[in-house]
Amino acid sequence: MLNMLHKIQSISLKWKLLIPFLLFSFLGTTSLVYMGLSSQQELIKKEEKNELRWFYHLFIDKVTQKGKQALSMATILAENPKIQELLAERDREALMAYILPLYRQLKKEFGIRQFHFHIPPGKSFLRVHAPQRSGEMISYRRGVMDVLKGRQGIQGLEWGLTGLGIRGIVPIFAQETLVGSIEIGFPFGKSFLQALKATWGPDFTVFEHRGGDFCPILATTMEKERPFCFRQNAFERSLEQAVIEIAPPTDSHRSVFMGPVKDYQGENVAVVEIDMDRSSIVKRLAKTRDLMVLVGIIGICISFIFVWFVAGAFIRPIKEMVSNAREIAEGKRERRITPGPEDEIGVLAHALNTMLGALQLREKQIEDYAKTLEKRVQERTADLVLSEEKYRTLVDNLPLVVYRLLGDGTTEFVNPYFTSKLGFSPDEVVGNKRFWQEQIWGYEPKKSEQVLERLVKEKQGFRAERGVKDKWGHRLTFIDHAIPVLDDAGEFKWIEGIMVDITELKRLQEKALRTEEMRVLGEISSRFAHEMRNPLATAGGFARRLRDSLREDAQHRKLLSIIVEEVARMEKILKIILSSIEPFTLSISRVNFNELVQGALEPLKKQILAKDIILEESLSPAAGSLHADGGLLHKAFDNLLKHAVVSIPHGERLFVSTRADAEHLVLIVRHKGDGLSQEDVDQFFYPHITGKAESTILELPLSKIIIHRHGGTAMVYQEGEDIVLTVELPYAPPAGMEDLSLDTEYEEVNS
Repeated sequence: MLNMLHKIQSISLKWKLLIPFLLFSFLGTTSLVYMGLSSQQELIKKEEKNELRWFYHLFIDKVTQKGKQALSMATILAENPKIQELLAERDREALMAYILPLYRQLKKEFGIRQFHFHIPPGKSFLRVHAPQRSGEMISYRRGVMDVLKGRQGIQGLEWGLTGLGIRGIVPIFAQETLVGSIEIGFPFGKSFLQALKATWGPDFTVFEHRGGDFCPILATTMEKERPFCFRQNAFERSLEQAVIEIAPPTDSHRSVFMGPVKDYQGENVAVVEIDMDRSSIVKRLAKTRDLMVLVGIIGICISFIFVWFVAGAFIRPIKEMVSNAREIAEGKRERRITPGPEDEIGVLAHALNTMLGALQLREKQIEDYAKTLEKRVQERTADLVLSEEKYRTLVDNLPLVVYRLLGDGTTEFVNPYFTSKLGFSPDEVVGNKRFWQEQIWGYEPKKSEQVLERLVKEKQGFRAERGVKDKWGHRLTFIDHAIPVLDDAGEFKWIEGIMVDITELKRLQEKALRTEEMRVLGEISSRFAHEMRNPLATAGGFARRLRDSLREDAQHRKLLSIIVEEVARMEKILKIILSSIEPFTLSISRVNFNELVQGALEPLKKQILAKDIILEESLSPAAGSLHADGGLLHKAFDNLLKHAVVSIPHGERLFVSTRADAEHLVLIVRHKGDGLSQEDVDQFFYPHITGKAESTILELPLSKIIIHRHGGTAMVYQEGEDIVLTVELPYAPPAGMEDLSLDTEYEEVNS
């Protein structure tokens, strides 16, 4: 033992320095590699778990979105008066004939699978998708029973005869009486899961849950692998909370997520398993591990070589001069060496002193230069930062779109004005290869490639006017100017572009042109009407005096009476034209929509009773107030309702109803037509006289002008033997409508 200890103590100082240093270098490098790999693996596993949870939430959101879509379709159909009427009459064949084309269209365009009508107290009335299986009691369908009892729509997953489906069920009312319900259902099977896999990538498997430990597969996108639920018996655990397995022992190349799927009542009806392939991650980790080991070995070798030379410098068998020289070499000595005898050591001492002085001088020069250089770098850096801030501030605050595209069409940058103007966030745009070509340029792929080729290869910019739809579907007009940016060698780098919004300018140009044209047309119409009035009045007066001067049995008295009547008819038409082009200004206030309709109906009650007309009113309480000119709207509604009363045959029905939607209040007037041709319907608002005594009160052109001045629309169409008039008015007139020229509105009526 003593001999061994003596041998260890006797080794050279160089190895005494090298062995511990190499040992600590190896341990330190190994520890760092291990900690780095472990930390990287933990971070990757954490990200994988977050990604699996994200896929699970996307899956649940997709199911919810389908349920809301089914509920929206069912709600729209439930409000269809024809469906309400046929279901209330329990006319299965007529309902089937009416709804079958719509079912086929929805199935083709949206992929619905169930289209089912139910009637109280819980009976299947008509399965449009399987008409031969209708008529049985479906009390086992909790969703249908809840809708019929609660009279409110539901959406979500539910079991049915065809299995688990995404369903939306809505009650149907006729005359405020529950007559049944309608169900729209989407499939919840392999096609649904394959669509998710095609969009997101992972495999999806759905297991049924009907109680017990048995978990049959409802649908799966996996073809070769066995779902994790069968291998790990994790079904029961996933019903209580989500189960995540990263690289399970049986398969280290997979990541698995299992979570519950709930129905519309919040009860577990299934478990979804999401399987994600992590082979690329495993390969990347192995590559990283090999690289870190290689870097560690190279670092140890370099350290060994460095320490070898340093140790040699420290252990040279020299005396004080060598030690001083080492201090000078290491920069630890500032005072001069005391000269010794004039021998080789003395000469070396003088040389070292000379070297020390030169080194000190050089060090001072370097320090001075470093200070000057540091100051220059700081000044230059400050200038660059200031320039960048100015450029960034300018780009961010410019009232125009600034963008940058790469050569493959990928959007690299958009300024904040783009988001504020079009509504698309940078996350939706930046990094998207197809966004600019499809949303902004609006070109087909082939056309987009031609434009990019012109910019990238031919290095030619363009300037074009284009229409762009924002995120909410509103159309805007821009001047788009794009130019390719080249490097010092003349090679393409990227595309810089700006877009100037000229939507308001275009609108003002069109409005000014249209207003001027209509002003001239209105002046011509007014002048023409006034010029015609005097000759007509003269002709009518003379014809009337000549007729009155003849005896009752005179031969020409009847002909003169016809002349008088026709002149009066033309005077009425002129009166309508003059009233239609007479300027007026809106006086906006808050008025009640239903009260306007009732106020227009009230003076007509005597005429309605005189003609034995059956008036049916359905004024929705939701049709509340709007900002409008109450007096003018009352006049418009009065003319329209008077026309309906005059036109309706004796003893027929007159339907008057109102409703409200998200943007408009709607008035609907329906009655049987009395000898109206399609041409009469198309020219409903043209100035005309029907020949009836009541026709003198009908200023229909003015009515439509008033409605248009409020930003609304008035439409007339035939539905069977009925004439339907629909008036839509916004809750407030658009900005600037109060000041529009009446000539413009008159042109819209006659177009």
